[in-house]
Amino acid sequence: MKYSFVVFVMLSCFISCKPVKNNLISIQGKNIEIGSDNEGKDGEIEKFILPYKKHVDKEIEAILTYNPEALVKEASQLNAPIGNLIADASFEIINPIYSQRIGRNIDFVLLNWGGIRSDLPQGNVTLGSAYNLMPFENKLVVLEMKGEKINEMAQYLIKTKTPHPLSNHVKLHITKKGDIELFTINGKTIDTKATYVVATSDYLMHGGDKMIFFQNSVSVYETDYLIRNILVDYFKKVDAIQAKRDDRFILIEDK
Repeated sequence: MKYSFVVFVMLSCFISCKPVKNNLISIQGKNIEIGSDNEGKDGEIEKFILPYKKHVDKEIEAILTYNPEALVKEASQLNAPIGNLIADASFEIINPIYSQRIGRNIDFVLLNWGGIRSDLPQGNVTLGSAYNLMPFENKLVVLEMKGEKINEMAQYLIKTKTPHPLSNHVKLHITKKGDIELFTINGKTIDTKATYVVATSDYLMHGGDKMIFFQNSVSVYETDYLIRNILVDYFKKVDAIQAKRDDRFILIEDK
């Protein structure tokens, strides 16, 4: 019933403010009819909220770019167009910032499949589309990691066989038996004595989705940049979205 919560709060406040301290003797319940008398108040509230709602709706419905082909969140293969888009877009936006401040390029991006919460339909892409895709308040962080941790990452990807968003700087080709046929970053095999710069989310940095290889990294750079906002900035930057499945993480026939 309308405004019952308001009545309850007002009664509670009245009781709590009484200076006389009484002992509780009994508790009685009583229904309070709240009906047509408050219909006018509903209209007043709606009238008060309406300008703010119109402003929010206008912002949410603002067109950022165009998506020529629907991107569906489906995990039938080891890489998916929607995940590839998010990883590559994250790299394109954050790498220039990191490179300018630190003087080193990011090697690749790895996020998690579970962080993607919706499809991206064909048609205009709006601010609301970005919120639907990435509703969580996760921020992008940049980690410096040892080469041996990168190998642990590969084993995790092989074990889970999930199309986690992985940028196109990585090539990981595996057999049905789980053997690695190819594993490179920026065209080079992994050097266990080297360090690699990886962009990921603050959630994964702490071992979320069992990505424990991200823990105990050499260094951490906090971007304070929400992944959702990174997508928004990327969408504003491009006239149309281009996303496809490729060979960054694939299953090949056993030899």
